[in-house]
Amino acid sequence: MDSRVLECFLRVAELGSINRAAVDLHLSQPALSRQIAALEHEMQVQLFIRSQGGVKLTDAGKLLSDRVRPLLRQFAIIKAQVGDRAAGQLAVGIPPSWHSVFTSSYLSTLLHDCPNVSLKVYENVSHILRDQLLAGAIDLAAVPFEQAPPSGYRQTVLLREPLVVVGPANKGFTAATPVSVQALDQQKLVMPGRPNALRNYLENTLARKGIKNTIAIETDTLRLCMELARQGAGLTVVPACAVYARPPGDDICWAPLKGLYLTWALFENEARSHSPAVQEGRRLFIETLKLQLTKGIWFGAEQIGTPH
Repeated sequence: MDSRVLECFLRVAELGSINRAAVDLHLSQPALSRQIAALEHEMQVQLFIRSQGGVKLTDAGKLLSDRVRPLLRQFAIIKAQVGDRAAGQLAVGIPPSWHSVFTSSYLSTLLHDCPNVSLKVYENVSHILRDQLLAGAIDLAAVPFEQAPPSGYRQTVLLREPLVVVGPANKGFTAATPVSVQALDQQKLVMPGRPNALRNYLENTLARKGIKNTIAIETDTLRLCMELARQGAGLTVVPACAVYARPPGDDICWAPLKGLYLTWALFENEARSHSPAVQEGRRLFIETLKLQLTKGIWFGAEQIGTPH
């Protein structure tokens, strides 16, 4: 199977149109249609549902798309290593909640200091970043600390930050006054859907303490959790970094929860550790993080690891 055909297949799936994909790939529409038809013949299954509005993946097509992406990424890495061209490639995964306190500064520094690096940045929830890391799509990723990291991946503890409870302004929370986790007793909560490291940690903690609550709404982003909390749909619990751009004010209030913290670690794919781009990306990651912590803008965060 030609990897170029699979790349064409993915582009058609992403754009939902053979015509638009052909333009993007600098191919004629008939040539691209023949490639897709040949791939369907080889797979012995229909991959797209065609309509006047474009194309959509069939269930078989979705399965192929999900399986092909990490394979192509692995193939690209192997090809680059064999050809000694991996030096300039770097793929980094960072949680969305870090955007204001870290990501913008890190990327600015990286682009300034390493202008020749071919960079990919993935902003996503932690369990997806971890899956992408294990699939070989990401070289470095900031995710919650794990007691037993998977084989082939190095874990460097970075920092610990408090968890904060967020609600509408009339709840009366203040950043200067930590509250007991008992404040969540009998409350409606707005939390990320499973699987989610923060939710697992919170639910386990509440269960040990016998605290009852109801998950009123599940979302896929912390931003939406905070917005729903602002509207009074329920309280939410987020890492302190998520409230950087939302100081307590007229619309929301928040306070740290006593004794509840989230520990972050930097995971590195050891198969890519030899790459100068990965080494430089890791060095700048650590340096930028140290700098951001010294600024005091990351509420309650403290470095607890000894990066090397």
